[in-house]
Amino acid sequence: MTNAVVDSVPAHLLHQQVIDLGISHVVTVPDTHQRTLLTSLYAEPRIKMITVSTEDEAICVGAGLWMGGAEPLLLIQNLGVFAAMNALRGIAQDKKVPTCMLVGQFNRDVTKTAEENPVSGVRLIEPVLATMGVSCYRIDRAEEAPNLTKAFLESREHRTPTVALIGAPTS
Repeated sequence: MTNAVVDSVPAHLLHQQVIDLGISHVVTVPDTHQRTLLTSLYAEPRIKMITVSTEDEAICVGAGLWMGGAEPLLLIQNLGVFAAMNALRGIAQDKKVPTCMLVGQFNRDVTKTAEENPVSGVRLIEPVLATMGVSCYRIDRAEEAPNLTKAFLESREHRTPTVALIGAPTS
């Protein structure tokens, strides 16, 4: 048994929120951290799944879907958020496109807090997003799963990017 400070969140809890929020499309660069959630969503007939190559492409595709009247959610990983900073700034922030991202904390040591993590992609994601003015919600255990709904609704209400971080691989 490990001394985990982060627990796996059951995929069905997040899947149900995706349905309840009326999300029409999930745009993803497949994230092994969220494998069980992706498997569940690909089998969901009410959701259109769009797989793209890069996270900046995901932000742009999500923006186009939203402009066309859809309700997209982006499902990516933390390292990809760093790679997509220019699209995040230029499209989601400057153009005021609501962009909610469900982000897996790839390579996180679940026995350490994010702040204590030796992996810079885990340790720095929240401070970098805070510097950019992007709200970030943690989902480190099952009872925090509703933070996805908070992030999604905030992105729509304020026409801004938001992030919900998944600390451990989904189960």
